[in-house]
Amino acid sequence: MRHGVPAAPRSVTTAVSDETPERGEVIKSSIITIVLVVIFLSLAIAFWAWSAPDITSPVKYLNGMNPYIAVVLEIMFMFGFFVFATVTIVNVKLALTRLRAGWTEIVLMLILEVLLSFLMFGSGVGSASVVLCLAFVVYLYLLQD
Repeated sequence: MRHGVPAAPRSVTTAVSDETPERGEVIKSSIITIVLVVIFLSLAIAFWAWSAPDITSPVKYLNGMNPYIAVVLEIMFMFGFFVFATVTIVNVKLALTRLRAGWTEIVLMLILEVLLSFLMFGSGVGSASVVLCLAFVVYLYLLQD
C-alpha cells in the first residue's frame, strides 16, 4: 500500500509459460532428442533381433546371468524411446508452427509405443512399458498445472 492506494495485483505465473523458446534452442534440443530416440530404438531392435533362439548373442549371456536383466533393459529401451520421441515431437511442432503440441500427438506416440512393445517383445514387456509410459503422460499432465 502506497499513500493509501492498494498495490496492483501481481501476475501469477504458471509452470508452462506462454513464451516460446528461441529457435536455436529448439533446434538444438530437437537434434539431441532425435539422436536419443535413434539410440534407444536401435538398442531395442538389437535386443529384439538378438532374442532369436538360434543365434548366440549378448542377450543369451544376460539371460544366463539373470533372466530378468534382458527384460528390464527391453522395458527401459522402449520407455526411453517413448520419452524422447514425445519430447522430439513436441519440440518439432513448436519449432515449425509456434504452437505447443496437444494431447493428440502424445496419445499417438503412446499407441505407437504400445504396438512396438507388444509386437517386438510380447505382452510382459509391452505391459510394463505401457505402465511406465502412462506414468510419464500423467507427469506431463501434472506439469501443466
